[in-house]
Amino acid sequence: MQTEDLLNVTPEALVKAIVRRRQTLASSLPKELERRSEENDRAYSLAKAVNEKSEADEDLSDQLDENETFRRRTVSRLWSVRHAVEDTEEALAFWKEMEAGGWGHLLEDAQRVEQGGASSYALRKKTEVDDV
Repeated sequence: MQTEDLLNVTPEALVKAIVRRRQTLASSLPKELERRSEENDRAYSLAKAVNEKSEADEDLSDQLDENETFRRRTVSRLWSVRHAVEDTEEALAFWKEMEAGGWGHLLEDAQRVEQGGASSYALRKKTEVDDV
């Protein structure tokens, strides 16, 4: 995309694109969560079965270590997907609010400057001078 094209993108169009992208991501997460849950269940079963056998047979200790490592990795993957679900839900709520016209807090600085007020940079500089 060229510089001129970027300047022609409206904030509303950008928000709609972000919402569409987030919704696409959100739609794929339940399937991923289900796959990771199943993988975690299998890993737990393997680790548990070998652990019970290894108490009677010391030769299975290597298998126990491998299964335990696999189980830990699957737990990590599962939690990553769960966090992604939460993050995506929060992001979707935020961007849907923006899409509905909830721009207020994002445009406060622009509106202040448009009405003849100081920019955020000028305000920050003034605060720094006042603090000294």
